[in-house]
Formats: sequence, structure tokens, C-alpha cells
Amino acid sequence: MNEGKGIVALRNLKTDKVYLFFSDDIKKDCVDMRFKLDLGMHPCKALQDDYARTGLEVFRFDTIKLTDDPSALDEIKGDFDLYN
Repeated sequence: MNEGKGIVALRNLKTDKVYLFFSDDIKKDCVDMRFKLDLGMHPCKALQDDYARTGLEVFRFDTIKLTDDPSALDEIKGDFDLYN
């Protein structure tokens, strides 16, 4: 997991679905997202449901692109099967 700013994917390794987000602090935001998922409080219901059903073991955080530009997220969304 990289530090810095960029686009991150939380990937379901079983279904290959991806939750994409832009982060100003990749390491911190990944920890925060895992905390929300563990508590059942993530705002993306489909992601939360899959996480609750399968658990952490089938999910992986991937840094897709290091960038300062949040609009880069829109440019790559079409490349993934998304939760969001």
C-alpha cells in the first residue's frame, strides 16, 4: 500500500468487482475504509454486503495510479466492474 495521493481500488478477488476512490492519504484512507467495513458502516451497500458475506480474505487494496488530480478517477472508471 503506497503513501501519498492517488486512485485506489478495493478489489473483490472472488467477483472481480472494484470500489474505486481518490485518496489524499492512501494509507490512512485504506485503514479508515477497512474500519468502516468491519463495523458494517460503509456507505456503499453492495460493497458492505459482499464484505459481510465473504470477509476480508477476498478483498485487496490496490493503488491504481499515484496522482494529485481527483478528476483522473473519472477517466479510468470505465475500465472496471464497479461497486460505485
